[in-house]
Amino acid sequence: MSQKENVLVEDQLDCEGFLSDSEFWNSNVAETLAKKNNIGEFKLSDEHWKVINFVREYYEKYARGPEIVKVAKFTGLNSKEICTLFPCGFVKGAYRLAGLPRPPGCI
Repeated sequence: MSQKENVLVEDQLDCEGFLSDSEFWNSNVAETLAKKNNIGEFKLSDEHWKVINFVREYYEKYARGPEIVKVAKFTGLNSKEICTLFPCGFVKGAYRLAGLPRPPGCI
């Protein structure tokens, strides 16, 4: 992404780093947010994308993000592996990168 595109992404974030409008999301935005949140060393892995895509699909179907247990069951990754992929936390990592809003009650 270019510097101009990075600025556009920054303009779309709320004060906690979540996208204000999930319609703005695309894979380039996810990669930019990953770099901003120090997720994935240079590029998101296939495992990152499994989690991100499942979180997005679940949100589109149920209008809320999935619990980590459901993500683990669907992806075949265990909770520890998911937390390793998203060291800033499952919600702050996976939900942000998937373009979801911050869930209510999330600290």
